[in-house]
Amino acid sequence: MNWFPALLASVKKETRLILRDKEALAILFILPAVFVLIMSLALEDAFSERGSVRFSLLIVNEDAGLVGKTVADAFSRNRVFQVQVLDSEPGRTAVGEARLQEYVRKGRYQFIIHIGRKATEQARERAKKQLGLKTETPGSLEPVTVRLLADPALRADHRQLLVTALNRVLQGLETGILLQQFEQIRLRLARLGMVSAPKGGEQRVSLFTEVRDPYAADAEREGPMPTAVQQNAPGWGLLAMFILVIPLAGTLVREQQEGSLRRLQTMAAPMGLLLGGKVVPYFFVNQIQMGLIFLEGVYLVPLLGGQRLDMGDAPAAVALLSASISVAAIGYGLMVAAFCRTGEQATAFGAASVLILGALGGIMVPKQVMPEAMQGLTLLSPMSWGLEGFLDIFVRGGGVREVLGEAWRMLAFGGLCFGIGLLRFGYKLRHN
Repeated sequence: MNWFPALLASVKKETRLILRDKEALAILFILPAVFVLIMSLALEDAFSERGSVRFSLLIVNEDAGLVGKTVADAFSRNRVFQVQVLDSEPGRTAVGEARLQEYVRKGRYQFIIHIGRKATEQARERAKKQLGLKTETPGSLEPVTVRLLADPALRADHRQLLVTALNRVLQGLETGILLQQFEQIRLRLARLGMVSAPKGGEQRVSLFTEVRDPYAADAEREGPMPTAVQQNAPGWGLLAMFILVIPLAGTLVREQQEGSLRRLQTMAAPMGLLLGGKVVPYFFVNQIQMGLIFLEGVYLVPLLGGQRLDMGDAPAAVALLSASISVAAIGYGLMVAAFCRTGEQATAFGAASVLILGALGGIMVPKQVMPEAMQGLTLLSPMSWGLEGFLDIFVRGGGVREVLGEAWRMLAFGGLCFGIGLLRFGYKLRHN
């Protein structure tokens, strides 16, 4: 047990160094908490299948008939749009084109649908014309124009969403008006005895059943998709744990330059124990970081309008995963320190590599919105393993058994990095 004093001395020394820089220590706790809060609130709707309204829509309805009413009713029932209807009223001046363009340009509305006067009357007259019936308007009749204005800054697929919805409503109107004309022709022929009379209650001709969302019922319940806080709390907690590579690697590099590691080695303790003693305080810092972030998700985020973090029913699995992630993060920090010659190199490479691993692991950009090829690459990042493990617990209701795979991968990664760092430190001490 002659190595124990060296291990204890290493732990005490590193703990004093960490506690001495209180500002840096506060940053390690505060910045991840701020990121979790911002991202959980900002992405609340993006992660909700029942997300609130996304697009502001003004319907300028100058038509007093079926067309204007049908369009307004259809979009008012659509939860994707926040609809305001401006109906035509006696004595009200029509809204000019310039005013509508100004509404869109200044961001007051993202979409505007303009339905002109007598649109219903014009549509019915055109239907009679196309069927060869007598109309009250002589000459040719142009198709009814329903104008759409959209914010050009919107993504093309968002604009296409409204275009498709509007065309579907207009096609339904077109079919309905034509069927009304056919029905009138049928009634006239029936009176002449040329066709059978329509049966009682037969009002609408339909050839197909309406297609419905097969998952609409599931969307009304809690589904397998994580909430914003379930994605961001463990995600940014993981990034915070790995960002410890910066102070850890920087401290080890400085001690190499100052000769502190060599002096500790004279106490006849193996290099592995010396390095292990130095990283013990960082393990506890990691656990405090993750614990504070989870407390924030459970108590603070709901107070500010977000959803409460549901951590599942397996605290042992959460503890196992958090500990294994810490081992992986600390092992990675040791490996980075072993290959860097200066503190500046350790800081720059450590920060850049952690951010890359975070982006690749689905922390900054959720995995489910990545292209398929990128989703396969997330498996290369240890942060992806940790995040999937937490989602197994929080979202899929898993326990220790379900996260053993991720935990073992994290431990293996940390052990491999620790071994590489240990060999590299030994080589540097022998040849310097």
